[in-house]
Amino acid sequence: MMQAHRIPVFKKWVPEWIARSVIFTILMTCLYSFALYTHPATIMGFYGVESTDIQYAMVVIYGSTVAFLALDFRMVKYFTPRKYLLAALAVNAVCSLICFYTRSWTILITVQFIQGITCALMSGIVLNMIFPRLESVRARVIGYTILYGGIQISVPLYSVYYSIMLYFFDFNWLFYGLIVLLVIVTGMVMVTMNGKARFYKKIPLYQVDWIGYLFYITFILITGYILVYGRQLGWFGSPLVTFLSLFNILVLFVFITRELKLKRPLINLQIFKTRNFVIGLLLLFTFYIFKGSTGLAYGYLEIILGNDPLNTIPIWIAVIAGTVIGMFVISRFVLMGYNLIKIIIAGFGMMALFYVYMLLFVSVGGETGDFIPALFIYGFATGVLFVPIVSFTTSAAPPKIAVNASLVGILARFTGFTSSLALNNELQLYTKASATEKIRENMNETDPQLSIVLQNVYQTYMNAGNDMYTAKNSSAGYISGLVKEQVLVNATRDYYNLMLAGILGVIIVLLLLPQVRQVVLKLKKGQVPY
Repeated sequence: MMQAHRIPVFKKWVPEWIARSVIFTILMTCLYSFALYTHPATIMGFYGVESTDIQYAMVVIYGSTVAFLALDFRMVKYFTPRKYLLAALAVNAVCSLICFYTRSWTILITVQFIQGITCALMSGIVLNMIFPRLESVRARVIGYTILYGGIQISVPLYSVYYSIMLYFFDFNWLFYGLIVLLVIVTGMVMVTMNGKARFYKKIPLYQVDWIGYLFYITFILITGYILVYGRQLGWFGSPLVTFLSLFNILVLFVFITRELKLKRPLINLQIFKTRNFVIGLLLLFTFYIFKGSTGLAYGYLEIILGNDPLNTIPIWIAVIAGTVIGMFVISRFVLMGYNLIKIIIAGFGMMALFYVYMLLFVSVGGETGDFIPALFIYGFATGVLFVPIVSFTTSAAPPKIAVNASLVGILARFTGFTSSLALNNELQLYTKASATEKIRENMNETDPQLSIVLQNVYQTYMNAGNDMYTAKNSSAGYISGLVKEQVLVNATRDYYNLMLAGILGVIIVLLLLPQVRQVVLKLKKGQVPY
C-alpha cells in the first residue's frame, strides 16, 4: 500500500490545475516514441529496412517498457521522484539526439530499447502522482478514464503531428521535435516539483530481482522476434526459429521456478490463482488482437485511395474523437454501477460494427471521406472497451498483490499487440493468396473480354503518341496495377470477414461465461494500475 509523505510532490504555490497539466504532459511525452511507426513507408525509405524490421522495432520499445515497469516498482521507492524523472528526461534527450544525427538501424533499435526504459520510468512516476490524489471512487474512475484516454489517443494525436512534419522534413526531424518537447517538460518539472518529496519511505535497493529482470526481458524480446520474423523465416522449418523457441521455453521455465522461490520476486505469480484475473488477461489479449486490425485499413487508404500523410489527418482526428467520446460516455456507465461484462460485450459489438462498415465500403472506387465514420466507430469501440477491461482485470486481484495484476496486465497487452502483428502477417498472406486465385479464375473465365481490354488500353497509349514498345509495356503495367488493386481490396474484405467472425465468437463466449456476469468495478485506494 502507498504511504503518504509529509512533503507534497508539487511546490506549495503550484495550483492543482497546473499540477495536473504537468502530470498529463509527462504522460504524453513518454508516449511520443510509440507513435513513430505510424508511417512505415517513410521509415523504410530513410533507414533502408523492411516492414518486419519496423514491426520488431515497435516490439523492442514496447517490450523494454513492459519489463522495466516490474523493476520500476522497487526503484521508485528508493529515488526521489524529481531526480528520477529528470534522469529519465535527460537520457531520453540524449537518445533522441543520437537518432537525429545517425541513420543506422542498429543504433535506432538500441536507442529504442533505452527509450522504452525511460518510458517505463516516466509512466511509473505519472501513475504514482495521479492515483494518490484521487480520494473518491468517482475521482478514481475519472482518473482511469483520463489516464487510459491519454494512452489511447497518443498514437493518433502524434500521427497528425508526424503527418505534417514528414510532409516537410525527413524522418529524423521527429527526434528533434522530441528533444524540444523534452526540454519544455524538464523546465516544467524543475519549476513545479519539490526535490525532497517522496512517494514512499526510502527503501534500499536490496533483494531486487535483477537476474529475474534479465530473464524476463530476454523472454519478451525473443517472443517478439519469433512472432514478427516467424513467417519470413518459415516458422519451424527454420533452425533459428526452432532454436529460439526451445531456448525461450527454457528461459521461461527458469524464470517461473526462480520467481516461485524468491521472497521478493520481480512478479508474484500467485496472482494467476485468481480466476477472474486470468479471464481479464485473456480479454486484454483478445482486445489487442482486434485493436491491431486497423493496419490493413490504413494500408488500403494509402495504396488504393492514394492518400498521402496530410490526407490521412481527418482519419486520425476521427479516431481521436471516437476514443475520447467513448471513454467519457463509458465512465458514466461505470460510475452508475453497470455490469462490466455487459459493457465489454457492447464494446466488442461496436468493434464488430466497424468490421461490417469496412466490408460494405472497401472497394477500388472508394473515397477517403467514406471511412471517417468507420474509424470514428473504431475509436469509440476502443474507448468503450479499454477502461472496463483493465478495470475488470486489476479489480479482480487480491489487494496484497494488486500491483502484480498491473504488471502482468501490461504483459498481456504487449503479448496481444505482438500476436496481432504475427496474426495480421499470416492472415494477409492467406487472404492475398486466396484473392489472387479468385481473380485468376475470373480472368480465365472472361479471357475473350480480357484480350479486348488489353487491346483497348494498348491503343490508348498508342493514340497518346507512344511508340509500339512503350505502349505495350505501359499497357501491361497498367493492367498489372489494376490486378494488384483488386487483390488488395479482396484480401482486405476477406481479412475483415475473418475478424468479424472472430469477434462474434468472443461475444458468444462472454455471454456463456456465468462466473463473470455479476462482476462490478472495485477501485481500491492503494491500487495503482499500469
